[in-house]
Amino acid sequence: MVAVPISQSFTQVPAAGSASFPAPSSASSSPDWTHYIAAATLVAGGVLMVTGHKRAGMAVAAAGTALALVEEQEAIKSWWKNLPGYLNDAQEFLDKVECYLQEATIQGERIQGILRR
Repeated sequence: MVAVPISQSFTQVPAAGSASFPAPSSASSSPDWTHYIAAATLVAGGVLMVTGHKRAGMAVAAAGTALALVEEQEAIKSWWKNLPGYLNDAQEFLDKVECYLQEATIQGERIQGILRR
Protein backbone atom coordinates (compact mmCIF):
# COMPACT_ATOMS: atom_id res chain seq x y z
CA MET A 1 0.00 0.00 0.00
CA VAL A 2 1.22 3.48 -0.89
CA ALA A 3 1.06 6.25 1.68
CA VAL A 4 0.51 9.77 0.39
CA PRO A 5 1.34 12.62 2.76
CA ILE A 6 -1.42 15.18 3.25
CA SER A 7 -0.28 18.75 3.51
CA GLN A 8 -1.44 21.02 6.32
CA SER A 9 -3.61 23.14 3.94
CA PHE A 10 -5.93 20.20 3.19
CA THR A 11 -6.57 19.29 6.80
CA GLN A 12 -7.94 22.71 7.74
CA VAL A 13 -11.68 23.15 7.38
CA PRO A 14 -12.69 26.51 5.90
CA ALA A 15 -14.81 28.79 8.04
CA ALA A 16 -18.54 28.96 7.37
CA GLY A 17 -19.34 31.87 5.13
CA SER A 18 -16.06 31.78 3.23
CA ALA A 19 -15.97 31.49 -0.56
CA SER A 20 -15.16 27.77 -0.51
CA PHE A 21 -17.68 26.90 2.20
CA PRO A 22 -20.78 29.14 2.03
CA ALA A 23 -22.85 29.66 5.15
CA PRO A 24 -26.19 27.85 5.17
CA SER A 25 -29.15 30.09 4.53
CA SER A 26 -31.98 30.31 7.01
CA ALA A 27 -34.52 29.43 4.30
CA SER A 28 -32.90 26.06 3.67
CA SER A 29 -33.24 25.04 7.32
CA SER A 30 -37.03 24.63 6.98
CA PRO A 31 -38.21 22.17 4.35
CA ASP A 32 -40.24 23.46 1.42
CA TRP A 33 -43.35 21.35 1.79
CA THR A 34 -44.98 22.53 -1.43
CA HIS A 35 -42.32 20.72 -3.47
CA TYR A 36 -42.87 17.52 -1.50
CA ILE A 37 -46.65 17.74 -1.80
CA ALA A 38 -46.47 18.49 -5.53
CA ALA A 39 -44.14 15.54 -6.11
CA ALA A 40 -46.36 13.25 -4.04
CA THR A 41 -49.48 14.24 -5.96
CA LEU A 42 -47.72 13.70 -9.28
CA VAL A 43 -46.60 10.24 -8.17
CA ALA A 44 -50.08 9.45 -6.83
CA GLY A 45 -51.62 10.56 -10.13
CA GLY A 46 -49.23 8.30 -12.03
CA VAL A 47 -50.07 5.36 -9.79
CA LEU A 48 -53.79 5.97 -10.23
CA MET A 49 -53.40 6.10 -14.01
CA VAL A 50 -51.35 2.90 -14.10
CA THR A 51 -53.88 1.06 -11.94
CA GLY A 52 -56.71 1.95 -14.33
CA HIS A 53 -58.25 5.00 -12.63
CA LYS A 54 -57.46 7.34 -15.50
CA ARG A 55 -59.84 10.18 -14.69
CA ALA A 56 -58.86 10.35 -11.03
CA GLY A 57 -55.18 10.02 -11.97
CA MET A 58 -55.41 12.88 -14.45
CA ALA A 59 -57.18 15.07 -11.89
CA VAL A 60 -54.60 14.36 -9.17
CA ALA A 61 -51.69 14.83 -11.60
CA ALA A 62 -53.18 18.13 -12.82
CA ALA A 63 -53.51 19.32 -9.22
CA GLY A 64 -49.89 18.36 -8.54
CA THR A 65 -48.73 20.14 -11.66
CA ALA A 66 -50.67 23.27 -10.72
CA LEU A 67 -49.19 23.17 -7.23
CA ALA A 68 -45.68 22.79 -8.63
CA LEU A 69 -46.23 25.70 -11.02
CA VAL A 70 -47.45 28.00 -8.24
CA GLU A 71 -43.88 28.10 -6.94
CA GLU A 72 -42.45 28.88 -10.39
CA GLN A 73 -44.28 32.07 -11.28
CA GLU A 74 -41.35 33.57 -13.20
CA ALA A 75 -41.11 30.46 -15.37
CA ILE A 76 -44.84 30.64 -16.08
CA LYS A 77 -44.61 34.32 -17.03
CA SER A 78 -41.67 33.60 -19.32
CA TRP A 79 -43.46 30.64 -20.91
CA TRP A 80 -46.67 32.64 -21.38
CA LYS A 81 -44.71 35.49 -22.98
CA ASN A 82 -43.01 33.07 -25.41
CA LEU A 83 -46.17 31.02 -26.13
CA PRO A 84 -47.05 32.84 -29.40
CA GLY A 85 -43.59 32.05 -30.75
CA TYR A 86 -43.94 28.39 -29.78
CA LEU A 87 -47.34 28.20 -31.47
CA ASN A 88 -45.96 29.87 -34.59
CA ASP A 89 -43.10 27.36 -34.73
CA ALA A 90 -45.55 24.49 -34.29
CA GLN A 91 -47.77 25.87 -37.06
CA GLU A 92 -44.80 26.19 -39.43
CA PHE A 93 -43.79 22.60 -38.64
CA LEU A 94 -47.32 21.33 -39.31
CA ASP A 95 -47.44 23.30 -42.57
CA LYS A 96 -44.20 21.62 -43.71
CA VAL A 97 -45.54 18.19 -42.75
CA GLU A 98 -48.74 18.91 -44.67
CA CYS A 99 -46.72 19.97 -47.72
CA TYR A 100 -44.64 16.79 -47.57
CA LEU A 101 -47.76 14.64 -47.22
CA GLN A 102 -49.41 16.35 -50.19
CA GLU A 103 -46.28 15.78 -52.25
CA ALA A 104 -46.17 12.13 -51.18
CA THR A 105 -49.83 11.73 -52.16
CA ILE A 106 -49.18 13.22 -55.61
CA GLN A 107 -46.16 10.97 -56.12
CA GLY A 108 -48.15 7.94 -54.93
CA GLU A 109 -50.92 8.70 -57.42
CA ARG A 110 -48.33 9.02 -60.22
CA ILE A 111 -46.79 5.67 -59.30
CA GLN A 112 -50.22 4.02 -59.14
CA GLY A 113 -51.05 5.47 -62.57
CA ILE A 114 -47.83 4.07 -64.03
CA LEU A 115 -48.36 0.65 -62.47
CA ARG A 116 -51.98 0.42 -63.73
CA ARG A 117 -50.91 0.78 -67.36
